[in-house]
Amino acid sequence: MSGPTNHPEGITSYGVPVLPGGIATRGNVFFLDPANGDDSYDGKDTKHAFKTLTAAYAALTANQNDILYYIAGASSVSLSTEFEWAKSYTHFIGACAPTMTGMRSRIFATAGNLDITPLITISGSGCIWKNIRVFHGVDDADALVAVSVTGNYNYFENCHFAGGGHATNAVDGATSLLLNAGSENTFNHCAFGITTIDAATGVRVLAFDALAKRNIFEDCLFALRAGNNGATLVEVVDATGIEDYQIFTRCKFISQSTNQAVNMLSAFVIPASVALLARMMMVDCIGVGFAKWDASDRGILFGNMNDVTGADTSGVLVEMIA
Repeated sequence: MSGPTNHPEGITSYGVPVLPGGIATRGNVFFLDPANGDDSYDGKDTKHAFKTLTAAYAALTANQNDILYYIAGASSVSLSTEFEWAKSYTHFIGACAPTMTGMRSRIFATAGNLDITPLITISGSGCIWKNIRVFHGVDDADALVAVSVTGNYNYFENCHFAGGGHATNAVDGATSLLLNAGSENTFNHCAFGITTIDAATGVRVLAFDALAKRNIFEDCLFALRAGNNGATLVEVVDATGIEDYQIFTRCKFISQSTNQAVNMLSAFVIPASVALLARMMMVDCIGVGFAKWDASDRGILFGNMNDVTGADTSGVLVEMIA
């Protein structure tokens, strides 16, 4: 996934070609270090990194493939307001252990700052995000969305987006990833959701809205801890939530609950009015903790996980007992 480093300071570039003085285009390289950085620096090497995401992002120039490296450590990035990544063809890479969940190149909302939703909006196109964690868990019922992607043609690898991380904001409308018109984005080996807080009815890990289309999820994890059977993993918000196709390949869908007492009604929630030209396809996926993949049988969701059963449990894990 990461490959050998080709960065002059020895930091893995996760496949983004880096040459001395910049990447193999017109781009520049900058560094963000919340623990040891200083916004008075120029951010151009690890010893002169920026301290805040705001200052580091300001240094990037759109459309020339600039890279921002996030040097992980004891401190995280804290945001007191909504943050928008609007510069197309700029890239954000976490320099830390590439774990699939809980990576240390992490972003949180500052405690006490309320009504931040989405915490991060990615409206730029053609961007690469790798090894970045965004966690939204604050004592505010209106802080609902962790990450919203409205841009197109972006690539996410080994990112973890988690919303509803506090009992107060794990409520109806809470979302880890909202694809709000975002189209032709690819998510590879990413994780979405959190299993440490009970999710109420209407909490969803992934939501589609505003004719999102042709998004690809490969080897991804969707997980929550259901406090009510009306929580769900994937939701199409309304009749115009999706268009064309969405593809899930080798993805895992997990609904946990205290003492495994809650079985969600449906892993996917799809409105009756979604056009039949829209398709959601599942290739070699598995799941656990819900009664059916699509309890409403909308004719939108398709999969290849063995023979489809009348109970719509194909691909759903069963307890291994003698």
